Amino acid sequence: MNVLVLHSELGVLWGGGETFTTNLFVAFARRGHRVTAAFVADRAGAYPRAIPSCFEPLPIPGWWSRKPGQAALSAVGTRLPASLEPAWSRFQEALCWRAVRWHNRRFERRVALTFDRRWQDYQAVYVNGNVGLAYHAASKRPTLLMLPGPVGDDQAPLLRKIHAVCAHDDGLRSIRAFLGDAAIELPLGLDSELFQPGPSTVRAELGWTDGDVVIGFVGRLALIKGVDLLAAAFAELSRTRRQVRLLIVGSGEEEQRVRTVLSSAIGRGAVHLQPSVSQAELPRWYRAMDLMVMPSRYETMSNAVLEAMACGVPFVASAVGGSRNLAATGAGWTFEPEKVSSLTDSLRSVVADRGEMRRRGKLGRRYVTHTYSWTASAEWLEQIITTRLGVQV
Repeated sequence: MNVLVLHSELGVLWGGGETFTTNLFVAFARRGHRVTAAFVADRAGAYPRAIPSCFEPLPIPGWWSRKPGQAALSAVGTRLPASLEPAWSRFQEALCWRAVRWHNRRFERRVALTFDRRWQDYQAVYVNGNVGLAYHAASKRPTLLMLPGPVGDDQAPLLRKIHAVCAHDDGLRSIRAFLGDAAIELPLGLDSELFQPGPSTVRAELGWTDGDVVIGFVGRLALIKGVDLLAAAFAELSRTRRQVRLLIVGSGEEEQRVRTVLSSAIGRGAVHLQPSVSQAELPRWYRAMDLMVMPSRYETMSNAVLEAMACGVPFVASAVGGSRNLAATGAGWTFEPEKVSSLTDSLRSVVADRGEMRRRGKLGRRYVTHTYSWTASAEWLEQIITTRLGVQV
């Protein structure tokens, strides 16, 4: 079958949603299907990162930014008194969501113009996250909407006009609250052959030893990911635990805030910030960690936590979304969301027992390798398209 994928950030970001779409449709293409992917590009039609060769790319050129001005707002936040930081973060987050909605509307309009006479070229359409775009596409072709997180029940009238509305984990639970069984599970996957325990040269390259306790973070340096909370907690922890190290892999608008808060620890070599790396390179960074931290303000289910678990690394995560379910497997710990003191206390307790971290790491590895697979997710996607959208293979 020939499927059109509409995911605005696929060419410019490497976050959880982009990882999901990329890996899902690579596995889908391996099943013999044709994948045409339309997503934003720069004004020359170029992408800032490589696109899988099995995708037929259709760039939507222009000036695009989901979060204009967020880096400047974050920099302002570092200069405010500590008592004002929570209120500023809420203000910044509110502006961020408004910018995302503006970006989505622009992408929706551009796609409508681009495909006005081309919808019939595709047997089905897959839309990531954009309810308005999926509603428009559903009037043209059989359409599947993948929601990476919850949406308000005010969206229900539009959602009911879309042929298949999918989500997974906490996002699915939230959407079923008002859509019921009309919301379909499309599970997250994992490449457990790529992500597995093994040696890593990262510690040696950074001048760190096996005696150091390495705390890690992988993901976008964005407010919703809570990297500001992690920076504050590590700054406090490292005052008394001199052997702890922090390894941050990722880029984003919160980078300057992180560097400001951790300037002292960076200066003495206790913190390393590594720009985003490819999926193929990620395992060696996970393997350098003793503990993965995901301090998100919201998280349906974290790809990064699953990948770390597959590498035998336990986690500490905020008690939100799918992280609560993963912690119930015994593979990690949770802390109170948005509470630096709770995260600091959790880290102080966890890093004191390396034997328990290793035990939980093994539990996590066993759990994810038996539960998650991109091949299985692609098979499930194919079934949804054939049974719910009525497309024949």
